[in-house]
Amino acid sequence: MPSSRERCIHSRQSGRLASTTTADIDELVAGLKDRPRVVLHFHGGLIDDALGFATAERLAPVYEAAGADPVFFVWSSGLLETLRGNLPQILNESVFRTLLNRVTRYATGIVFQEPGQRALGVVATPTPRAVAAELAQVRAGQEPYARLTAPADVPELSDEEQRQLAAELSTDLELAERTREIVNSVAPAPAEQAAAARDAIGGRAAAATLMSPDIVAELVDRAGTGERALVSTALLVRKTVRVVAAVVGRFRRRTDHGLYPTVVEEILREFYLAGVGAAIWDAMKRQTADTFAAGDEARAGRYFLDRFADLLATGSRPQVTVVGHSAGAVFIGNLLDDIARRRAAADDPSPSSQLRSSRGHPIPPDFRFRDVVLLAPACTVSQLAPVVRRQAELFDRFRMFTMNDPAERADHLVPFLYPRSLLYFISGVLERGQDKKSAVIPVAGMQHWYLDAAAVDRDSADLRDFLGANPARTVWSPDDGGPGLRSGAISHTAFDDDPDVLASMADMLAD
Repeated sequence: MPSSRERCIHSRQSGRLASTTTADIDELVAGLKDRPRVVLHFHGGLIDDALGFATAERLAPVYEAAGADPVFFVWSSGLLETLRGNLPQILNESVFRTLLNRVTRYATGIVFQEPGQRALGVVATPTPRAVAAELAQVRAGQEPYARLTAPADVPELSDEEQRQLAAELSTDLELAERTREIVNSVAPAPAEQAAAARDAIGGRAAAATLMSPDIVAELVDRAGTGERALVSTALLVRKTVRVVAAVVGRFRRRTDHGLYPTVVEEILREFYLAGVGAAIWDAMKRQTADTFAAGDEARAGRYFLDRFADLLATGSRPQVTVVGHSAGAVFIGNLLDDIARRRAAADDPSPSSQLRSSRGHPIPPDFRFRDVVLLAPACTVSQLAPVVRRQAELFDRFRMFTMNDPAERADHLVPFLYPRSLLYFISGVLERGQDKKSAVIPVAGMQHWYLDAAAVDRDSADLRDFLGANPARTVWSPDDGGPGLRSGAISHTAFDDDPDVLASMADMLAD
């Protein structure tokens, strides 16, 4: 029996083969011939290579005991290290704390004021001291302003209100001092300051902050002799007003995650995207797509599917289950997309055999995956909806194990500072819209989205209908729904190690 390491397909940047060779994959796939059951397991994107191999070693006996031959796709992102290293530091920065106080103050006054006050031109904001006292509750494990309920109708922030906020912030001495600290912490020569800030990649652009390097560079560019703090503060004022407007807009559109988490998310989106791993998240998702790309150099996913297609062409038909944890769900989506592309190319009557071969070896039309199993999936609704629309051609059964919303909200990514889970953070900070800019995007593994009546787009409707058509397609953890439907996981990282989840997957494999 192969060792767990021999059952791993190890890839690196752009999905290219790392320690695994094409000969290794040849041997691995050859060993699957005439085997009754196979599991393709895609671990989450938070862990590094070493933890990926450790996951394979831990889960291989579980799958083998259920009568399945596992294949593990091992890849790495470094996102968890970035989040663990940078987020607590960012949330404790003096400039972040000042921005948090100011945005919270104005957002509270605008969103939660009495009906009719804004129509009279009155914004009843609490004092900075009162806001600071409320925000101090995070140190005691309490979420600030959690008791507040937004009104049914929240008007957008008007141009006149934005001008008023900008005028008031322009006289804010604390904001000016925070700006001065950032500018003065960069290299002393003005011409070198901007260059140093621009050259910083994913690290400290200035001693006083982990703000995105382009923002620090712009602050330094605007800094002049004598009045530099005043000039630089104008940039922070403009961006702070933009953050307030974004928070109000999210309450208006019902995409908020509660006042305090939403304010934190919007400050991070406006000022700190580089520091919180947005580029790493994007690169990680690209890696799961690039691994199926055509090219001269072997790509892990593409080469495996080529060899697996050859195996199927011999008549071998193992029952195959795909399991994806967290960002592994993104990997699975790209896998299924590639299979659909191969079939479309095989059906293309074009005489260009080169075009067809560039799509990869065809997958026989009678092959379908037995099960698609997602564990706390970090893919977006728009990524998963096209997958379930193609169920008839791609897979038989679907099951998603993920937390119910109370458990999701209690799984704090950064205890005492950000009181929501990783999926909330991905949805509120790291994801991007169609314009490639940071946007609030529904994540498929969040029950919060399923309960959101405001999500009425086609993808949301189709995915809701698909999941609602069969209650066995979702297990809201913790839950005990009987064999194959049990889960005790109450943290994002626990799903591939939870005894109930593992027992449920074993039940599915034996079914």
